[in-house]
This record gives sequence, structure tokens and C-alpha cells, in this order.
Amino acid sequence: MANTNFWPSMVDYQEAVQSPGSAFASSELCSGTPVTNKLGMPRPICGTFASVYEFITAGRRRWAVKCFLRNIPDLHQRYAKISDHLKKNRWLPYFATFEYQENGIKVRGKSFPLVKMEWLDGDPLNTFIEKNLSRPKVLTKLHHAWEKLLADLRSAKIAHGDLQHGNVLVRPNGDLRLIDYDGMWVPSLEGQVSNETGHPDYQSPRRTQKHFHEGIDKFSNAVIQLSICALAENPGLWKKYNNGDNLLFRRRDFLNLRKSSLIADLQKLKSPNVKNMLAAIVKECHRGRKVKSGNPANKPKAVPASWLTDYVQDYRPKPKPHSSPKSPSSNGETNATSSTSSRRDGVFSSIIRAIFGS
Repeated sequence: MANTNFWPSMVDYQEAVQSPGSAFASSELCSGTPVTNKLGMPRPICGTFASVYEFITAGRRRWAVKCFLRNIPDLHQRYAKISDHLKKNRWLPYFATFEYQENGIKVRGKSFPLVKMEWLDGDPLNTFIEKNLSRPKVLTKLHHAWEKLLADLRSAKIAHGDLQHGNVLVRPNGDLRLIDYDGMWVPSLEGQVSNETGHPDYQSPRRTQKHFHEGIDKFSNAVIQLSICALAENPGLWKKYNNGDNLLFRRRDFLNLRKSSLIADLQKLKSPNVKNMLAAIVKECHRGRKVKSGNPANKPKAVPASWLTDYVQDYRPKPKPHSSPKSPSSNGETNATSSTSSRRDGVFSSIIRAIFGS
């Protein structure tokens, strides 16, 4: 790769791939043809850090050609270690074959890296879910497939690093595939920092590039697993909270749990998986923050870990005051304050048990 301060933009790559014969180092790509849009121009899939082009080569083979929009100095070494680890775990069915090419594409007379990856057919996770909102059994099957995928990754000591709807494909037969391995962690990368911190609507607000280890997928797993289960129970959440670049959550939900209407709606669901994953998300978002101080007398004493009830607001409507308020009496009547505390105990009891045990 040329030693230069210049780095190609999306426009530069768009111009280069129109002439594959002179752009690519790979003879296969040189003789290939980019998939084009209605105007006859190469059709890129654009992200924050890369532009991806679909190429068709001899024998109708299809490839994803990933061109990077920023310089990542050690990307070659990282991909080599990732490739070695995946070769040791060929039993995993979730990954596409790929090849990192250090001097794969020439732009303005200088060479730059690319990743040539097998093109996989399938719907992005959000598209598949939207197509099947009215089919809860399909979403339940998807949830089971997702649980197995995460269990297999843990068994192989692999963390993807950026689990989100665009990096998860659902094949026509229902199988799952993962793409985009730039931020992947494998044991030989232990001690290094990440090149990225992942999609903000799927990642802990605490995550930085220093968080790069075997457990970095836990939070995004909870976000995805909870979303699938919640939509199987209440598909109406999709129209209310999906914005086309998420499933249900947005980063602002993690930053301010108290004001999140999504959190309030999720608390109403019955699914044990929703309750467990919501507990994990709330706990992670709360970590490192000070518990808000207040009058201990106003907190429900029967509930352990009172931060949970302090940190997440009870969104259910408060009872309307009676025209003649009654005082507590010996026959079991209670005032509005004790009634509200009792309801709050019920809202969070299952979540608290999930975190701290019974």
C-alpha cells in the first residue's frame, strides 16, 4: 500500500470500480462486472467506514468487494488472525469465505486495501423481522436460531464486535449468517483495542475502543434477543419504535432509561426472555453511575437493589385522587402513596429476581 496522506472517498471508489480491468489487483475481479443501479452506475452499499460493491465474475460467482473509507494501519494483521481462527473452527456455519488484499484496488495511481468476500443471499435481520411481524412462530424460530448462534460463537471463543441488523443475514432457508468482520475479537487479538465501537443503537453507552474482549457481544445480544421476543408478543412495537436503522432500541433509551417510553412498554410484556434481557440492559446502563439520592422513607423497603426502581420511571398512570381521601385504617385500606409503591414492586420484581436471584 502506498505511503500517502491521501485516502479514497466514496466518490473516488465509485469512479475506480467503473474500470475494473485497471482498478483491481485480482485477475478475477479485473474480469468481473459490478452490479449497477438504474442509471447504469456501480451500486454501492455505503457505511460509515466502507463502501461495498457486488461483483459478478466468471461462472456467475458473486463477490462483495469492501473498500475502506479510512486508514486502519493494522487491518491486514487483524484479518490474518481472524482468518486463522476461523479456519480452526470450520464447523461454524455463520461466516462467509473472505480474502484480505493489502494492495487490492488502485485509486488515482495508488494502491489501497480491500476485502473480497463471498456474496451471501439473504435478508438483513430488520427486513426479515418486518416481513414476519404477523407470524410469531417464525419470530420464535428466529429467536432459537439466534440463541444457538451466540452459544456457538462463545464455544469457539469468537466475538463479532458489531452485532446489528445490517450485519446479520437471514438466508431463504432461515439460517443465519454474519458479515463485516472488521471489529471481530479472537483470542490472538487479546490485549489490543478495537477499531470501532459498533452501531450505537446496539451497544452499551459505556463501550469504548478499549472494551475489546470475549464478552463484547453481550449487550448487543441482549438488545437483539429482547427485540425479537418482544415483537413476537407485540408486533405493534415495530411501527412505534423502528426507524429503519434499528430494531426497537435507540441510543437515547440507554442514556436515559427513566424517560424511555420503550422501556415502559417492554415492562408490560409477559415474555421471560424480555424480562431477563431487559434486566441485563438496565443493569449495564446503570453501571458506573451514582445512585440518585433521595428520602429513604419514600423508597419501597421490601425491594432489594433500590436503584432499579429509582432509575427507571413507572409509566403507568397514577390513580385519580378520591373526592374524599381515606386515611389508612385497621381494615386494610391504604393511601395512594403505599398503593403506588406496591404497584412499582410488582413491575420490577421479575427483573430484580433475574439480576439478583430470588
